[in-house]
Amino acid sequence: MAKGNRTATTREVRSSQRQRRVRVYTAWHPVLVALLEHVLPEGWYQCISEFQLAREPLRVDIVILRRSRRGAPPRPRLLTSVVGELAEHTLVHFKGPTDELERDDARMLLAYALQYLVVAEIEAPAAVALRVLAPSLTPRFTEALMSLGCTLTPTGPGTHEGRLGVSPLRVVETVPANAREGEHLLYTVTPGMVADPGGIPALSPAEVAVFWALLEHVEQVRHPLPGQRKRHMKDEKRVVESFEQALARLVARLPPEQRLAGLAPEQVLQAYAPEQRLAGLAPEQVLQAYAPEQRLAGLTEAQAVLALPDAMLRALSEEYLATLPRQTQAAIQKRLGAASGRQPARRRKTRSPSR
Repeated sequence: MAKGNRTATTREVRSSQRQRRVRVYTAWHPVLVALLEHVLPEGWYQCISEFQLAREPLRVDIVILRRSRRGAPPRPRLLTSVVGELAEHTLVHFKGPTDELERDDARMLLAYALQYLVVAEIEAPAAVALRVLAPSLTPRFTEALMSLGCTLTPTGPGTHEGRLGVSPLRVVETVPANAREGEHLLYTVTPGMVADPGGIPALSPAEVAVFWALLEHVEQVRHPLPGQRKRHMKDEKRVVESFEQALARLVARLPPEQRLAGLAPEQVLQAYAPEQRLAGLAPEQVLQAYAPEQRLAGLTEAQAVLALPDAMLRALSEEYLATLPRQTQAAIQKRLGAASGRQPARRRKTRSPSR
């Protein structure tokens, strides 16, 4: 091989090695951390999104839920499959919507537990519990657990219990588990969130409050706050798009009074074109929604007329309609013609008198 070719090959290898050393985080990881932070009993646990397992830099995508006070914590209302019956130290190994459980996940889980015992200086190994959160169990993961002496026993839809070494282990399958009451937020970390964000189950008021908080964290994934460094994140675009589509479906399910809660009338009206502002509402519904000075705020006379329901448009006199711009008149004729099932009449051209 020529010297030039060998040099080029060496550069390519080194470049490839540098690329492999770049830490790529999954954008679903901060979503899970935010989710757990909002469902844990307040003041009872620390939620540690990363943990250094050695004196040399070694971090893993595992969440640590560490008890921060003594006593019996209150039972969480949401996601009890994940945050119910926590130990003094609970390590949560997470697989997002685009990942599956592999053989090495079982082995690494045991390694995480053993390393954590050393670094956290824990005398009683049984004080550390393990949780695995993944879309579904895979045969290869189950077989790897069995090779380590761990057998899983189903304890409910989507939940399985076992013991890995001396640590109790719970595996939560997010796909079947999210259908249960109080577990619907798990849908946000399932493959369904990627394939069909609008299929998110109907959320309770408490779950909706957590979902709004998740949206804020998703926005921070895309636009970090000042002082925060931008990370290389796998699936970042999918996370953002999925939450935006899920938000649209959730908003569509809300009754009108909840959609508009907390918004000034002018904020609501600015989001719609004039003909859309009153579409589908009976005249009396329109009148009840806003004060007279608010109903058509910021509109020109022609826009205000187009915002009226068809029943009101029919009541306008021909003399008044003739004063409106031709484009507005044509739009009114088209609407009224479509509403009656007839094509709007074409205006006849007037012939100029012959010379």
